[in-house]
This record gives sequence, C-alpha cells and structure tokens, in this order.
Amino acid sequence: MTRTRTPQHTLESRLMAVLSSLLFSVPTAALIWLGVNKHLALFWNGFIGSGYLISCIVLFALIAFIAPRLFPSLLGKIWQGMLSVQRWWGW
Repeated sequence: MTRTRTPQHTLESRLMAVLSSLLFSVPTAALIWLGVNKHLALFWNGFIGSGYLISCIVLFALIAFIAPRLFPSLLGKIWQGMLSVQRWWGW
C-alpha cells in the first residue's frame, strides 16, 4: 500500500515564514550592522554602506524561505554569538 506524500511546506507556509522572519531578522541585521559600523568608526575611521544591511536582511529572508525550520535555530545561534562577542568586548 502506497502512501501519498503531502508536501511539508506549501508556498503559503513558506511566505508566512518569510513575513514572520522579518519581524526578527530586521532588528538582528540592524544591530549587527550598527555594531560593526560603531567599531569601524571608532578604530579605523571606516563605514559599511547600507547595501550590506539590505543584503543581510534579504539573506535572512531567503534562508527563512528555503529552510523555515532551520531559520529560528540559526537566528538563535546568531544572537548567542552576538552576546558572546558583546561580553568579550566588555560592553
């Protein structure tokens, strides 16, 4: 007896994952961008353009669309990394 396979993630569920990921990925990307720019401005008198911020947001949305179950754990690892770097820099 053969079972019919239903797709785990439909297009609608993937689009909803992208929309909900924007709620968390935009502040995450903005904090990373601001933190990097702050240290570049303080130590090397440099600046990263806003194109990097937009590309980071698009990359997060693409990951959320391709792998909706992977994205929350990936974002959690990014936040853990940000907190450990923050502790290492002594903020």
